[in-house]
Amino acid sequence: MGKRVQNILVGSLLGDGWLTAYRPKTGTSIFYLKYQDKVIEYLEWIHAQIVELQPSVLKTIPKYKQHYFYTRARQDLGELRQLFYPNEGKKRVPIQIQSLLIDPLTLAIWYQDDGTLDTRRKYHWNAMFATYCFPYEDCQLLTKAVYNNFEIEMSVCRCQMRGKMYYRLYVLSKSMQRFIETVTPYIHPNYRYKISLS
Repeated sequence: MGKRVQNILVGSLLGDGWLTAYRPKTGTSIFYLKYQDKVIEYLEWIHAQIVELQPSVLKTIPKYKQHYFYTRARQDLGELRQLFYPNEGKKRVPIQIQSLLIDPLTLAIWYQDDGTLDTRRKYHWNAMFATYCFPYEDCQLLTKAVYNNFEIEMSVCRCQMRGKMYYRLYVLSKSMQRFIETVTPYIHPNYRYKISLS
């Protein structure tokens, strides 16, 4: 797998992408990605970027207005599966994330999946990552990786939903300009609203 493709997959796996169960006999897994109608152009872009993984043609779920594709089973995907799903459990942030989340493209892919731009107050903007599926210690790993690799400071904030505690990441105000400058070159037109105050 080429480095650019790996960078895209790591960003996607931190967000909406997932890998099928590890196949011990072959050491392989399959990458799967699905989006709604409104961002199908972004899905098509991802599809074109990872052509070396031999993705299927885009398929449609008409009832839910969703589109998806999956790749061939590969050993390098199996290796990623073992990193992101230790012991075949829930998705986790790999302890090696600092060496995986090193390219601005990866940060931008992750942000486009799980990020929002909070502009509720005039002259106020803060980027947030909905890391609800990850425990606190995983979120801490992410903040350290982002700071060490991009000099962007983030905080881990707790939020309660339906009686359960979840965590999300906020880009600190003093790092917002650097964050926007870092991800903007890699933001797809479908997601331009996530970097604009207008």
